[in-house]
Amino acid sequence: MPLQHILFLLFLATKPFYLFPSGGLQLSDLFFVASFVYYVLIVKKGDKIEIDKTDKPLFLFVAFVFIVNTVYATYYGESAFVVSSLYYLYNLLIVIFFRIYAEDRRFLSAVASVCRFNIFLQLLIYVAGAGRYYTANRYMGTFNDPNQMAFFIYISLMTAYLIAKLNHKELHVLYHAVAIGLIFWTSSTGMLLALTVFYGVWLLTKIFTLLRRVHNVRFILFWTAALMALLLLSPKWDNFKESLSESPIIERVEQKLGRMEASDGPTNVQDRGIEKVILYPEKTLFGSGEGMHNRFDRAVSDNEIHSTLFSILFYYGTVPTLLFLYWVGLNVRRLTIANLAVVLSLAVESITLLNQRQPLFWMLFVLLQVLAFQESMEREKNGITVATDNDRLLGIREGGEQIEHTLRIDDIRNH
Repeated sequence: MPLQHILFLLFLATKPFYLFPSGGLQLSDLFFVASFVYYVLIVKKGDKIEIDKTDKPLFLFVAFVFIVNTVYATYYGESAFVVSSLYYLYNLLIVIFFRIYAEDRRFLSAVASVCRFNIFLQLLIYVAGAGRYYTANRYMGTFNDPNQMAFFIYISLMTAYLIAKLNHKELHVLYHAVAIGLIFWTSSTGMLLALTVFYGVWLLTKIFTLLRRVHNVRFILFWTAALMALLLLSPKWDNFKESLSESPIIERVEQKLGRMEASDGPTNVQDRGIEKVILYPEKTLFGSGEGMHNRFDRAVSDNEIHSTLFSILFYYGTVPTLLFLYWVGLNVRRLTIANLAVVLSLAVESITLLNQRQPLFWMLFVLLQVLAFQESMEREKNGITVATDNDRLLGIREGGEQIEHTLRIDDIRNH
């Protein structure tokens, strides 16, 4: 395996280990920097790096981020705005090089192996009692925050799940079970919501697929009724309900639900900082810059906005937000309905959590496009693919060789 791939895999393997405070460089980041520097200087020998056309809107988005933050950094004389810009530049590099590396199927299989390993590693750390706690009831393992850990476990699971589908396999149920358990221990309500959406959509697509086959309808109804009856009549059902209702994560869900009607405390919108979008709507036009959050004194909290889309809208304005959404759309537009479970769960989870600083968040969209292209090719393998000058479908062989399937409309007319 090429050295740049090995270094990138080490970046993923060491990502869970936060040796320094959040927001700064960690050991894992050094491996990624070494990976792309080696690729640029040794593998490409200084030659031009070809950027996928899908990432052009992302380039423009990051350019706007720098413009907006530079204006506010100059006006306030505050370097925090510049630091915020560097996060986006860093993740842009992640996208560029992961997309290049992802042309090698063996590399993607190795990425899946690292993700599976990371999930079980966190389980072993928990069992060994070596992990840390945020509060008495919120576990965070090797991370600095329980939401960090929960997101990492969730996104590692989704990554391994998508790569398994690329290889026409199913991710073993054991990884799902371990990931669910770890996320329960973190008591992250956002990740619980993401898992609920993911498994709910996944189950619905499976049911609809089975219902297309008439002979399966009675089978499904019979076993669903039988399982429900067995569960409800079980003498341990009441004990299970009581234990579940007393778990920390369920208590936090009830707390979040209570905030929807509470008058003596912050609402969920206020708690996540999203109220700034409502209180300062003019900032959604050209952006407020990402820094000095205490400027917005009409808000209940001076914390940053804990919402991916709303934070981008508030900090950078309408045009950059549309560029970001356009880039997301380019990566997921060819997906089949069966694979929307990942997209929908990520979208719902991103409403209440700030994900754009996490490299795996951006990497997941690259994987979604790779899967979409493969599925599109498989649907067309017995027919003709019509493409414009700017459209192409790429197949990926073992070792990373690209196969371009492009048939122009003019070619069809000539035949």
